[in-house]
Amino acid sequence: MREITQRIPSWKYLNPFGALLGIWGYRELINQLVRRNIEVRYKGTMIGVVWMVVTPLVMLAVYTFVFGIVFKARWTAGGLADSKVAYSLLLFCGMTVFNIFSESVNGSVAIVTHNPNYVKKVVFPLELLPVSAVLTACFFGLIWIGILLLGIVLFFHKICLAAICLPLIFIPLVLFSCGIAWFIASLGVFIRDLTHVMGIVLLVLYFMTPIFYSVEMVPAKLRFIFLFNPLALIIQSVRQVLMYGQWPDWLALGGVTLLSTVVFQLGYFWFMKTKRGFADVL
Repeated sequence: MREITQRIPSWKYLNPFGALLGIWGYRELINQLVRRNIEVRYKGTMIGVVWMVVTPLVMLAVYTFVFGIVFKARWTAGGLADSKVAYSLLLFCGMTVFNIFSESVNGSVAIVTHNPNYVKKVVFPLELLPVSAVLTACFFGLIWIGILLLGIVLFFHKICLAAICLPLIFIPLVLFSCGIAWFIASLGVFIRDLTHVMGIVLLVLYFMTPIFYSVEMVPAKLRFIFLFNPLALIIQSVRQVLMYGQWPDWLALGGVTLLSTVVFQLGYFWFMKTKRGFADVL
């Protein structure tokens, strides 16, 4: 299998449908990997999968207390009433999106080095390992989304029609996360310090993404920075359809989807080109 892979021309990996078809073809194997990731995370814990609900609620309570009560942060965009409940739910929108991305990256950075046996099995498609990390993050993200929707129903007593666009908004998030996960998983094999580096990078990105604040609160001359952060637009789109009751900006969403598709394809290309050297390093 490895010998066959080496004969494949590099440009074949740039086929825009090759990665997607490969993922679909191995869907049963991916399902098993995702199940294993979920089981391993909570294996041996006292309350098991209940942590999937406890963790986001505790994080939301802490951040709401710090930013909403201690720092008295206020939300001035979207026409929502200035209340701690609205602020908490807007905050949770941003946390949900960013958590899916950060979990994807953290789960991929050492996923190849932690599974050296798969590297030595020439018939195992290593490119599925980062994909399984992303889909595992998406599974936990669905729990967060469920809590968010429940909160909106309890406190606002309605779900806006625009919420049907939510799956479309998460398409670029998944594509972008997969692309970055492939890059990070590959680099993590050759650069063992990458785990620590990514911890710092994600921390910086966390505060550079409009999670605790809206883009409108940023000085106008600095807002261009957020044009280079796809997560900012995705978070804004989620808030638009769930909290503001507005349809997303289709032009901007199309642009971020195109960018995410490019990142997805380049990440796949990079991983497939570099995975030939994994066995030499491990």
